[in-house]
Amino acid sequence: MKRLLLVLFVLLPLCGFAQEVEVRRVEGSISLGASFFEDNFYDSTAGEIGLLSSVELRYNFRSVPMDVGIMSVVDIRGGDCELCNGSWENNLSFLAVTDYNFRRGNKASYFVGAGVGATFYNADTTKLCFMPRVGMEFFNHLRLTMAYMVGPKAKNTLNLTLGVAIGGGRKK
Repeated sequence: MKRLLLVLFVLLPLCGFAQEVEVRRVEGSISLGASFFEDNFYDSTAGEIGLLSSVELRYNFRSVPMDVGIMSVVDIRGGDCELCNGSWENNLSFLAVTDYNFRRGNKASYFVGAGVGATFYNADTTKLCFMPRVGMEFFNHLRLTMAYMVGPKAKNTLNLTLGVAIGGGRKK
């Protein structure tokens, strides 16, 4: 599986020559959404759905439909569950991200991407994390994203966010 993902991320940029659209180089986004912790997948009594907010800054490449950037994610879940011991659980993540964009600059564009970084759990535990993601951007400003944050022996989450992209879009 890891080899397949690596091959896809290496080969996808080579397919972008037909999508060359002039877009603004730098864009940012602010997103809000919900996070579903992995323990909710198997145990419906494991706690509430988490709240998620993220801030991202990206650089769009000129010759290929890709972007790279940095992302900060805050993820909070309330604690009426046994797993949380009746307290709040919060995660703070910092990631380097990259996306491959389809139909870049159009009214509706799609992207697939990934991020790698560190997650801090309740300010006392730090783990490496990997985040594959897919999403759509509407009217060059409204961004809908689904991501799965996974790490070794970590609390994995499925994240669904709705955000606003500032900058980006077709260059006028």
